[in-house]
Amino acid sequence: MSEMGYTAALAAEHDDVPPMRPFTARDHPNAIMLYEAHNAFKAGDAEALFSKMADDVVWHMPGDNCLAGTYVGREEILRNFAMLQEAVDAYWAHPLDYFGSDDHVVLVAEVRARKGDRTLNTKEAMTWRIEDGKLKECWHMCLEPEKWDAFFVKG
Repeated sequence: MSEMGYTAALAAEHDDVPPMRPFTARDHPNAIMLYEAHNAFKAGDAEALFSKMADDVVWHMPGDNCLAGTYVGREEILRNFAMLQEAVDAYWAHPLDYFGSDDHVVLVAEVRARKGDRTLNTKEAMTWRIEDGKLKECWHMCLEPEKWDAFFVKG
């Protein structure tokens, strides 16, 4: 399929998704860029995803869980995505909103995941720093970190 080894489990759709507000002419172009990057992630299109990112992009995953760490560059971020796939039977992140400026862009999403009989339902915010028109550095923040850590338990 793609270099991400992407599975349908990471793009599972749900019927009861909350609606995302439509983009308007007032939305910053960086918000639209992140929207396009997120759609590329959901489609498993690594080339389209990484075309929006700087070559030395940095991805910060906080917490005390199997996904936590700082990942630099395409290969390390792809390794983090593979770790995510291994940790779930199904994973779904539905965007609720995007906010952008010249220097930063934020995605707010509802996240659901399933592994066996365990489930996760929470919200996340991903704050990106923009540099030279590219997504340069991301801080992934689950809004209920204790739920995230409990679901993505180490080992």
